[in-house]
Amino acid sequence: MNKNAGKQLYYAERMDPREFEQTVEAALFTSEAKNRTITENIEDGFYEVDLKGNFTFFNAAMARITGYSHEELIGKNNREMLDKYNTTQVFQVFNKVYQTGLATKAFDWELIRKDGSRCVLEVSISLKRSITGEAVGFMGIARDVTQRKLVEQALRDNEEKYRMIIENIEDGYYEVDLAGHFTFFNDAMARITGYPRDELTGKNNREMLDDFNADRVFQVFNTVYTTRLAMKAFDWEFMRKDGSKGIVEVSVSLKCDLNGQPVGFMGIARDITERKKTEARLKISEEESRAKSKKLEDANTALTVLLKKREEDRKELEETMLSNINDMVKPYLERVKERAKDRKLLDNLSVLEENLNSITSPFSHRLSTRHLNLTATEMEIANLVKQGRTTKDIADLMAVSCKTIEVHRLNIRKKLGLNNKRACLRTHLLSVR
Repeated sequence: MNKNAGKQLYYAERMDPREFEQTVEAALFTSEAKNRTITENIEDGFYEVDLKGNFTFFNAAMARITGYSHEELIGKNNREMLDKYNTTQVFQVFNKVYQTGLATKAFDWELIRKDGSRCVLEVSISLKRSITGEAVGFMGIARDVTQRKLVEQALRDNEEKYRMIIENIEDGYYEVDLAGHFTFFNDAMARITGYPRDELTGKNNREMLDDFNADRVFQVFNTVYTTRLAMKAFDWEFMRKDGSKGIVEVSVSLKCDLNGQPVGFMGIARDITERKKTEARLKISEEESRAKSKKLEDANTALTVLLKKREEDRKELEETMLSNINDMVKPYLERVKERAKDRKLLDNLSVLEENLNSITSPFSHRLSTRHLNLTATEMEIANLVKQGRTTKDIADLMAVSCKTIEVHRLNIRKKLGLNNKRACLRTHLLSVR
């Protein structure tokens, strides 16, 4: 009842009964009209029901929420818009308000609209009394919170899905506040650190770091906080609960509230302890292999030099032997054969010559190959030239004419590529190895 209506009643008490009754009715009408104007202009539904739950009054918003017209909703029992479960819940709440006389706020129930769709109402309930104080029904505000409930359910579903994913990944997931205390983590993170959940919750990450790693971690987190840019694949060494050391590869992102204000950090931690140990072993093995390989290379180089020297010595020995036999033995053997008359002696000399040829044939073949396939006669003359013998000396030793020796010398020059050149044949032969 408003102030003016109260004044009217005050003065009405001093009037005669008939005039007093008319004044009271006018005051009540004025107050009720004002209240109905208020209820019609609020966005939420306003309702009044009797003790059985039949609608006795409601505003347009309440009709809009239920989907019923004013004519359809007036006198309708609220149980007709509830399923069995909600009917029981609503009865218990209304009965409690009736028994205690105390209002109930923000009670949710699911209502079935006229078109069969369902909505969720957030309802307040107060006991409605007559002028004499007798309970005559209930009244309250009904707010349609269907969309909010759907959003809340979607958020719960997403959070549950998110939690399930986090708990099922093999890597550790963590969330810490700005001071570095663990606020949330998955089982993998607890397993990596070796701490049970109740001990890791609220624990500061610095408690698991030495001074060097604590400084490195602070620098990284401070950079992420300052730049608001995530950092990936940062390694640090930490101490497990049992005292053993581990290495984790960590990503760090800034965690903000709905207003965009930083409230902490979050990220993924992967245990790479065994990988780092394997890499260290491989590095040592590679260094050892390189050292062994260097030793083998040095030994191989020395062996190559020795083999090359041995081959050079062998070739020099072959050439020297072949040259000595051709120069120092065979010419004199030929002379002895020419002068020998005894048949037996000639046979022995022939055997001796064949044996010498057998001994020197491999050497002579290799030497002749290196000297462009010189014939045996050309090889003999080349060796005599190499010794410094003149054409006349060679002719006398071989019992041929000087002209024949000249022809052989010319052929030798051609095969050695000295034809039409002023190069000395003996000098060239001495340079050939």
